[in-house]
Amino acid sequence: MSRDKRIAAIVLAAGGSSRLGQPKQLLPVDGQPLLSRTLDVVRMTNLKPRILVLGGYAEDILAGVNVDGYEVVLNADFEQGQATSLKAGLQALPATVKGTIVLLGDQPLVEPWLLEQLVAGYVSASHVAVRPRYAGGPGNPVLLGRELFNELLALEGDVGARDVLRRHRARITEIDHTSRNAPRDVDTMDDYAAFLLDWSASGAPDVPRHCQRCGAEIHFKEVHARLRPVCPECGFTYFFDPKIAVAVIIEIDGKIVLQQRTINPGIGKWTFPSGFVDRGEVVVEAAAREVLEEVGLRVDNLRLLNLYSEPGQTVTLVVYHTVVTGQLPSIGDESSDVRLFSPETLPELAFPRDADVVADWLAIHRT
Repeated sequence: MSRDKRIAAIVLAAGGSSRLGQPKQLLPVDGQPLLSRTLDVVRMTNLKPRILVLGGYAEDILAGVNVDGYEVVLNADFEQGQATSLKAGLQALPATVKGTIVLLGDQPLVEPWLLEQLVAGYVSASHVAVRPRYAGGPGNPVLLGRELFNELLALEGDVGARDVLRRHRARITEIDHTSRNAPRDVDTMDDYAAFLLDWSASGAPDVPRHCQRCGAEIHFKEVHARLRPVCPECGFTYFFDPKIAVAVIIEIDGKIVLQQRTINPGIGKWTFPSGFVDRGEVVVEAAAREVLEEVGLRVDNLRLLNLYSEPGQTVTLVVYHTVVTGQLPSIGDESSDVRLFSPETLPELAFPRDADVVADWLAIHRT
């Protein structure tokens, strides 16, 4: 699809990481540099050409990051601000390109499916840009149409495309991603620690570098209408499985059991007992296990409430509900507090899906 519309990709990774004190592009994420993870996201799409803009620590980054398939552009003026990197990337694009998706190098949790949605939503005659709208508002990455290029090339200083987009807001298309929070920037070590928790919780697939059968270097090839890692020697194809999570709404005396989280994502906010299903584990048994581990309740007679699966989501959530009598919840390792709440007076919930879960439970509970 991106080939037909001639949409490119620009990855901005020229920052000097002044607040971090070391190149954030090289911070390890499951054994690979942070920037490598972002570059892999684009490799799983048909976006071409692919431009990588570097500045600070460029030599170290090129020595530690696989940039195959990218045209590397060095921005000597990176210290003058983000506008210089955006302009460097735009100037490297061929005249045949109709638009480009601009990504930040420290946001590898952007899904390739979102990039495909941006391209699918772009009609050059009607739109100047396409962007996702997250739970907190619009965010990155953004598809910028060629019609905006001259205005973007006139930018100066440490600014991005925001002011230009504001002038054309009536011609911006937004992709509904309000079930998700915007990707986290990694500017400090606290950001990095929080990002690693986001990465772990996301079930993000680990793109293989070499074939597990024959050891050949993996390439990307279109299989069943999607780019996938494929071994060019033996033909083995990797299919990324979704991660399965479970949650349980527990009713005690007409109230809901909620726990206050002590870790990100959602630190300080409230949610239901929940967690990931282990490989080979029966899903309903995983739900009962999580309830026992997190709030100390032994539950049975779990009834399926709903299954939550959305485009671009790597985690599929299975939610059960039950009623408990003769027991009281206790505080587990991943919570600072556990309380019973009336459905009408719930605290701030940790995840965008939580409100949908409560609404579905109330619909069943009150019929």
